[in-house]
Amino acid sequence: MNLHKPDITQIVSPFLLFFIINATQIGEGLLSFEREIADIAGYDAWITTIISGLLTTVVIVIIWKIITDEQTDWITIHHSIFGKIIGNCLTILFGLYALLVSIIVLISYIEIIQIWFFPDMSIVLFLSLLFILVLYICLGGFRIVVGFAFFSFFITSFLAVFKYKGFVDGNFSNIFPLFNTPIQDIIRALEPMSFSFLGIELILIYAPFIKRFKSGLKWAIGGNLLSSFTYLMSAIIIFMYYNEQQIQTISWPTLQLMKVINLPIVERFEYLGISLHFIAIIATSCLYFWSSIQCFQRITPFKLRTIGIIFALIGVFSVYFINNFLIIDLVSHLISRIGLIVLFAYIPLLFIIKKVIEGVKSKNAKN
Repeated sequence: MNLHKPDITQIVSPFLLFFIINATQIGEGLLSFEREIADIAGYDAWITTIISGLLTTVVIVIIWKIITDEQTDWITIHHSIFGKIIGNCLTILFGLYALLVSIIVLISYIEIIQIWFFPDMSIVLFLSLLFILVLYICLGGFRIVVGFAFFSFFITSFLAVFKYKGFVDGNFSNIFPLFNTPIQDIIRALEPMSFSFLGIELILIYAPFIKRFKSGLKWAIGGNLLSSFTYLMSAIIIFMYYNEQQIQTISWPTLQLMKVINLPIVERFEYLGISLHFIAIIATSCLYFWSSIQCFQRITPFKLRTIGIIFALIGVFSVYFINNFLIIDLVSHLISRIGLIVLFAYIPLLFIIKKVIEGVKSKNAKN
């Protein structure tokens, strides 16, 4: 198996997994996920956030079981299990998936900017500027990408504090009666919820860039549990503040909640919230964009810069196809479905296949 040995200057400490995981999960989805899960599971949908957190924690443990060597990543695993041709095809599919996530995260944010700030803004121009920034960060190396993720953690933590308004002014009786929703609806809500928990699958790409990777399991689980707690508290607070009928008419419940926050120095707090959320959006997009570049760089003769420029151009021109709310919503649901399959079907299946192959090889070696 051809192991990947990254440049030593790009390797980061294992504790940074806490911030990387949190940065990939806390993004645009935090602004609207409550409406999507409540549409399926009603106000028992907060249970879905707990189930999602527990299931993704199990997936993280499985990922650590899959990676037996600190220089192993998704590409080398694909090659060792499926061979070079099929392995490369699977890697290409994952690279395209990561690129699509990176694109939809940026376009979804631009949609918010267009609705709340500048209705007549040129989407192509703004998306071009965003991809120039994403490309610049990603070409700087994995450490720069992680540094941005580290910084975004404190921005999102700062914004999360201001959801206290919904807790203070909300009505706790809104979430009662408990367990009033059929269990199958709570399970079905995992699909839109999975979009918010995506990001842990990228561990299989950047694992070789983590120093003493095996020791990073507790930090990865910690980051995932913090994301789970953030989504749980956000769902409960929003459900307390809006009743079940109101939330279905609000596209971004968190931004609507920010509108009622009054500070002496800020008249429209939601404008500040949207602006600061820019950091979280860029961090999420960069991690996926960098991962997509890595997938193609490892299996093609092209340089990192060339692939990055091509992908950035694809991202910019994608706006001509993903150009309205309905299409954005459709693509987001497609990504949620793909992510659900990758996290809870493909990765466990990969683990089982890998263990079976290792068992057969071990038995043959003894014979």
